[in-house]
Amino acid sequence: MKKSILLVLFIFTIISCKKEETVLKTDSDVTSVSLPNNRLEIYAFHGTRQCETCKNMKLNTKATLDKYFSDKLKSNAIVYQVIDVDDDKNEALAEKFQATGTALMINKVVDGKDNISDWSDFAFDKANEANEFIPELKIKIEEVLE
Repeated sequence: MKKSILLVLFIFTIISCKKEETVLKTDSDVTSVSLPNNRLEIYAFHGTRQCETCKNMKLNTKATLDKYFSDKLKSNAIVYQVIDVDDDKNEALAEKFQATGTALMINKVVDGKDNISDWSDFAFDKANEANEFIPELKIKIEEVLE
């Protein structure tokens, strides 16, 4: 009887894992197809527990993008994502950017090739001062887009 129960649980676990893997592959395939070959990716990485500086970094980055780059967001010339590094589904992306906690990372993709920059020092220095962060981030993004 115990063997039967264990066998059923084992089979159920295998089937569940297989279904989840398929969904993840499908999601990544859809994302990669819809993005242009040349784009600017902006990632705000964070852990599950966030301080005010972390929250302000995300808030001010989003405000900058919405105010100055909304057309580029709509066309996917700029892609902005907030990523929880503590969530297992984000492990590969966090590893790619070597993000283990809060970070502001930029990836200028040219002809499908990554060019990653770490803007975390800037973000931590200015995140709590929106009147400094937003115009400086705007300039930094414009320089990368040139």
